[in-house]
Amino acid sequence: MEITVELINKSIRDPDYRYDGYTVQVENHRILTVVSGWDHFVSKWIKQVSKTNNSASSSSSNSLIVGVSADKQYVSGRKGSENYNPYNLLQLCVGSHCLLYHLPNPYDYCTCKALRNFFSNPKVIAVGVNIKHIAKQLEEEHEIKFKNVIDVSELAMKEVGKEFVNLNLSKFDLDKLAKALLGKHKDVVRPEEKVEWFTKTPYCYMYEDPEMTDEKVKLATVDAYLCFLMGWELFYNVDDCKLNVARALKDRMKKESKYPKKIQRKQKTKILKRSMMMDYTVDDTYY
Repeated sequence: MEITVELINKSIRDPDYRYDGYTVQVENHRILTVVSGWDHFVSKWIKQVSKTNNSASSSSSNSLIVGVSADKQYVSGRKGSENYNPYNLLQLCVGSHCLLYHLPNPYDYCTCKALRNFFSNPKVIAVGVNIKHIAKQLEEEHEIKFKNVIDVSELAMKEVGKEFVNLNLSKFDLDKLAKALLGKHKDVVRPEEKVEWFTKTPYCYMYEDPEMTDEKVKLATVDAYLCFLMGWELFYNVDDCKLNVARALKDRMKKESKYPKKIQRKQKTKILKRSMMMDYTVDDTYY
């Protein structure tokens, strides 16, 4: 899947709201991505997205689907340990609009009130991969309470049915889910090495507006966009999802039929390992 990113001319940045704007082209779909950690700008973005889609207002009966993902710059340690790190980046996508929000340090600053109000609205549907875990952690760390959360895997099992279950994708990652539900052309090529987040190390998010690297903007945008797109297709165009899943299942069966002995050998190895573990447990108990 071809993805390009271009920083919008710095001269048109808004000095009062402090944000960077990017044009991210995902195949034929153009996305306006903005990166900011400032509450005023986040409030403005939410108002514009809600107004454009005419869904999250009190007078509308429609729902607003929002693709949601989150990321940590440093992952180390478990919760409660000294090395534990909360989420640093919240990625939101609604159609052709994406927000990459620098989450504040939860121990020093409060998260944007407009953002908390946005997700507490029952008409706003947050869709993502492993989204319930993300939502729980964001509520604990940043007091963002999601009123309406839907996991892509659970929605696919409900809407697509048996063929999706047969693919056994419930524990798969974002990319594999996207290829199954949206088609194998939705293949994101990700770098093998760790992606740098910023062009320079920020001193403090509250006093400095760090510029993200193009690669990080691209990948963060695509993650949120794929979550949105899968949610949208499952809600409003599920027949195409069923067709793509059927093709993925057919391709998988063809692949397995080519290497039946290899698959049987793997299954025998698993059974043998299980039996050895059982024997070890019995002997250990006996002595």
